[in-house]
Amino acid sequence: MLREVKKKKTKDTIVYHAVELFKQKGFENVTVEEITQACGIAKGTFFNYFAKKEHVLLHVADSYSTLLGKITERHQEGKLKPRLLSIFGELLTIYSDHSGLLRLALAETVKVAIEGKEQAANLIILQERIRGVIEEAVRDGSFRPRTDSDTAASILVAILLHTLMMYSGEIDKQTIIESFKRGMDAVWEGIANE
Repeated sequence: MLREVKKKKTKDTIVYHAVELFKQKGFENVTVEEITQACGIAKGTFFNYFAKKEHVLLHVADSYSTLLGKITERHQEGKLKPRLLSIFGELLTIYSDHSGLLRLALAETVKVAIEGKEQAANLIILQERIRGVIEEAVRDGSFRPRTDSDTAASILVAILLHTLMMYSGEIDKQTIIESFKRGMDAVWEGIANE
């Protein structure tokens, strides 16, 4: 048990110092050696926890999965669309509040997803959570979808990613949330008027 506590503390220390250096110097300008010096650990210790510095960013993005669970739990009542807007609104607010770090994490997540070398776990978890919210509304009869819940969740996550990429330099929470809402409204109602 003590060993696990020590391992967690070491990993947390690496993440903390790496993130601080990324904020100060920019991700591209930080080396693994600088991170290990700031932590007071050997380079090999870093590689016991992360294969490369990019994985620190993926870890940060993945750590928001627990927070995502709490956010979806807070929004269990009411109609589906307002619930989803509240969930995504909170996620966008968190992004806006921590935009410097999360912009880096988003870039690495998208890069991993595009390269297909490994799955972007945080995107998969987000999609699964949103799918669960949709399926719950289908089960209780409050929502009748035109498509399967996995496709719907995938589209909503795509709108979120698009919004984050389009407004990556923007810090105004309301602008970002309104942009997401417009995208969601367009999809929710359908883009064709036939």
